[in-house]
Amino acid sequence: MPNNVGMQNTSPVGCAAQFVGGLTVLARILEVAPPTVHEWKVGKRPVPAARCLAIELATKGTVTRKQLRPDDWHKYWPELAQAPANTAQAATETVAGQGA
Repeated sequence: MPNNVGMQNTSPVGCAAQFVGGLTVLARILEVAPPTVHEWKVGKRPVPAARCLAIELATKGTVTRKQLRPDDWHKYWPELAQAPANTAQAATETVAGQGA
C-alpha cells in the first residue's frame, strides 16, 4: 500500500487524486470532467455512490467507500457494515482482481 504521508488533511477525493496522480487523472479514470471531481473534492457535491467503488479500486483501497460517503455508505453497501475491515478490504481486492 502506498505511503499516505501528507494526505491526512485532505478530503477523501483529494487523497484519491493524489494517489492516482491528480484531479485530471482521477477524472479520466472515472470518465467525468475534471470540474466534477473538483466539486466532489471541495464538498460542493457529494461523490455519487455509483463512482465510489471505482475510486476505491483506483486507489487500491486507500480511499474507501465509507470515507467517500460517510453519512450514508451503509444504505448502499450494507455488507460493509457486517464485515470486519480486513474482510471489506479483501472484497475490494477480489473485485479489483476480476477487472471490475
